[in-house]
Amino acid sequence: MTLIELLASIALLSLVLSLVGAVHLFGQKQYLTQSYSARQSNDFAYTLSVISREVRKTPFADITISESGDTLLIDGAEEFSQKGAQLVNNNDQVLAEDVEDFVVTPDAETKSVKIVLKSLSEMNSQPKEYQTTIYFRR
Repeated sequence: MTLIELLASIALLSLVLSLVGAVHLFGQKQYLTQSYSARQSNDFAYTLSVISREVRKTPFADITISESGDTLLIDGAEEFSQKGAQLVNNNDQVLAEDVEDFVVTPDAETKSVKIVLKSLSEMNSQPKEYQTTIYFRR
């Protein structure tokens, strides 16, 4: 084996290793992005479920929403509000993190409440919006 053959084989080996490394890094980045997105979707779905359950326990007249629409007070006892990038229940229990926007909009005509949660765009993912509308039967 000559020196030229040795250098050519080392160059080919380094090229193959760099391609394998690039594929591995891309896969790892995709995994982290997708697991973050799935965890955030799960947290936001749970948060909307908790808020919906609490809202359905009371009549429409007992629901108070702040002027800015970022705080929901239910029957004077249960409070959901955005503190920075967190959505908290009664100022102590964190329900969701990486919340860009929390908006509650009442509609007295249809006796409904629309709740919108918008996520922060972290880890190169697009921001997502989760919403639900709760209609009161009472």
